[in-house]
Amino acid sequence: MMETRCYFGSLLSQRKDDKVTRLFVFNATAKDLQSWLGIRRIKDVKRGAQRILRETRVRAVTKFFEASSINTIPNSILIAFDPKKAEFTSFRDTISECIIQANSPQENCIDIINGCETNQLDWGIIRFSFEPKDEEYLKPALIVDGQHRLHGMAKFEEENLPLTVVSLIDANPQEQAFQFIVVNNKAVKVSAENVKSIVADFNEDELEQRLLLARVKYGDKPLILRSLNDSPTSPFQNLLEWSYNREITEESQLVPITAIEQAMRYICKSFTVLENDEDSLIEFFCATWRAVQGNYPELFGKNHQFMTKANITAFNEYITDRLVYFWEMDLLDIFESDEIGEKVLDIIKRLPKEFWLEPWKLRIQDTPNFRAILKNDFKTIITNSKLGKQWNLGLELVQTDE
Repeated sequence: MMETRCYFGSLLSQRKDDKVTRLFVFNATAKDLQSWLGIRRIKDVKRGAQRILRETRVRAVTKFFEASSINTIPNSILIAFDPKKAEFTSFRDTISECIIQANSPQENCIDIINGCETNQLDWGIIRFSFEPKDEEYLKPALIVDGQHRLHGMAKFEEENLPLTVVSLIDANPQEQAFQFIVVNNKAVKVSAENVKSIVADFNEDELEQRLLLARVKYGDKPLILRSLNDSPTSPFQNLLEWSYNREITEESQLVPITAIEQAMRYICKSFTVLENDEDSLIEFFCATWRAVQGNYPELFGKNHQFMTKANITAFNEYITDRLVYFWEMDLLDIFESDEIGEKVLDIIKRLPKEFWLEPWKLRIQDTPNFRAILKNDFKTIITNSKLGKQWNLGLELVQTDE
């Protein structure tokens, strides 16, 4: 059954050229917008301009709102109506008459076009109809910029969040692609120095804590490390060995932060698509090591050789190398935590905990050579398992049973 929507807002012509695409600006709730907005994804449609939706980035937006009841995103999203999909009706004369009839003392100082020229700004409604069951790319309007913002806000359960929408009216696919490229190429990270030059008087510690909870980078603060250390969904919560954990006992600070940094670098090197996507990188790393934690509960988080930097680094490299294979063969979506966890379990399920419980013949060293020995032993154990042999045959680190 067809549904109809009607929104009140302003229609703006930013340039005087008759060919310019007009902008309709309005406000609506994220959940409502999600019901009729689509995404012309690159993967789905040849002329699509928007990138594939990543659940990790959607969850990051939702967590941003969950972090504090005063967190807001003032930025608008940018959408586009294809030609002849939405109809605008002007209410400018009606609004002017209402102001006059109200006999408002501010009547003479109210300018409903805010100093713009008459043909630049208008007030009214847009109306359009749509079929709720249509495919994404057939919806009446498509998201040009802000897909993760919209979906993350829509998934926030505590409130029905409103947001500002800037919509391109009668925009063809070329115009939509142009705007998408312009918006994404102009994005620039803000340095701490720039923040201080704009806002001179603020509590930096308080700001830093709020940004941390919202997982927003500020200055040179190690956001990823603090997120992994503090987040209840991180398998390394309160396990990192660094000065930040002042209130945590030394006995529980088992993992050097250099082990995490090295593991992250290896993942980024293996999956370059994650280099500039910290939310997805964190989720990938946590999903991998949550699976490890679940498979070795007797070892993980204990003061043992399993938690040494050498083992964490080698194990991370061993697992990542195999995940790369699954990904290259289209057997893994690296942006889906559940899939990552399942594949990691497939990789490590034949490696018995006894490998780490047995005394090793060599002294643990954080060197490339020692890590290579570890990874070779992992491979040997898997081969032994597949051939039905004793798991510790031919290992360099563990003594073979007599």
